[in-house]
Amino acid sequence: MTKTKKASVIWLVFLICFFVGRLILFGDELPSSSSDQLTLKEAIKRVLTNNASVKKTTEAISILTARVGGSRSNLWPKLQTVGNYTRLGPVPELTIPEMGTFKFYPANNFDLHLAAHQLLFDNHRTREAINLSQAQVTEALDRLEVLKRDLSFGTAELFYSILYLKESLRVKTEHLQTLHKHLEAAEKKLEAGTATELDLLNIKVRMASTENIIADLKNNLEKQELRLKQLMGQVDNKPLELAGSFATEKIKLDEETLIQEALKQRMEMKTVEDQIKIASLGLDFASLHNKPSVSLNLMGGLKNGFIPNLNTMKFNFAAALEVDVPIFDGHLTQALKAEAEANLRVSRSQQQEVEDMIKTEVLEALSDLKSSEQKLNLVEVNLQQAKKALDYARSHYEAGTITNLDLMDTEDAYTEAEFIRLQAIYQFTLSLLSLQKAVGREVLAD
Repeated sequence: MTKTKKASVIWLVFLICFFVGRLILFGDELPSSSSDQLTLKEAIKRVLTNNASVKKTTEAISILTARVGGSRSNLWPKLQTVGNYTRLGPVPELTIPEMGTFKFYPANNFDLHLAAHQLLFDNHRTREAINLSQAQVTEALDRLEVLKRDLSFGTAELFYSILYLKESLRVKTEHLQTLHKHLEAAEKKLEAGTATELDLLNIKVRMASTENIIADLKNNLEKQELRLKQLMGQVDNKPLELAGSFATEKIKLDEETLIQEALKQRMEMKTVEDQIKIASLGLDFASLHNKPSVSLNLMGGLKNGFIPNLNTMKFNFAAALEVDVPIFDGHLTQALKAEAEANLRVSRSQQQEVEDMIKTEVLEALSDLKSSEQKLNLVEVNLQQAKKALDYARSHYEAGTITNLDLMDTEDAYTEAEFIRLQAIYQFTLSLLSLQKAVGREVLAD
């Protein structure tokens, strides 16, 4: 082997080792893969985990759950230790001849005892208070589900809006690149004397219009990304890389079936039922406000002041059965019942209102989806026709039978048809999301 060949082999081995070493040492710095792209499912997960409204509502549920524990407290005895010292004076004395002087009580009085109070019977007032607190927790949990659903669909709308804006940018950017090519060709023709200044001005006007549209799209894209980041609790300035596609599949629509499904699955119906239950329990609880209660009080401990040794601490106890029978409470119970009855009537009236609202939302979503589907079918045909016209114009332009202006008009028409199709697909996706939300289904994030 010659020296030149040996040197080449050595350099080749060196280069291989160099690049392998860089891959090992700096592999983490390679361009990000598709796994770094944000899917709709992951976006919703981040929103539900980091959103401030979800955290706030969750803490409110914790407060209500703690109140349930407070309502249960009457089921347990209340225990307390009490100690006191009392100095009394003057101390009355009685002197009996030949028997001495006797004090009626000591000057220094000490008392240390353990007291217990147990509610024995309260006409089920404690039980109703517990049921009311538990119903409030259930209603709060259902409201949390409504909040999560709204956030999920709001996230999906932002997600698809960003996809739409990025795809729109692609379409308009490609159109602008095509106009740049036309401008270069027109400038060459102008130099050759086969084009006029008017041809260049026409192209520049089209380019300026397209650039304005691109600027607006970029601005809207930035704002939508900021909104999505705010929902997800993301504070960095990195652009979002999304992985997803629009919904274009057709679905079968049966009006009555979807309405019945919505009435069964919408959490608003469950929330109204919770509110009716809370109002009903509130009425039961108010009715028990002036009912009798029975409790037991026990006390035992050490105390001085007992004859004959007034200063000796002795064990003592007391037991009492307490019966509390309200006679007149200033019409408080009557007022509480009137308030609870009004709340119950309001809750029941809301049930029909919510049911009508759900039916209307389903019908509106169905109408929008049908309209979007029809538009999508029309724009597909329009795009095919625009593509045929573009192919025809390009072939005739190459043959010299049409002008550059005619070709640009056809390209503009095709770009507009492509843009309108993109809008139709985006609107169809939003309409499908609205129907899913109206029916009470989860976001299709696959």
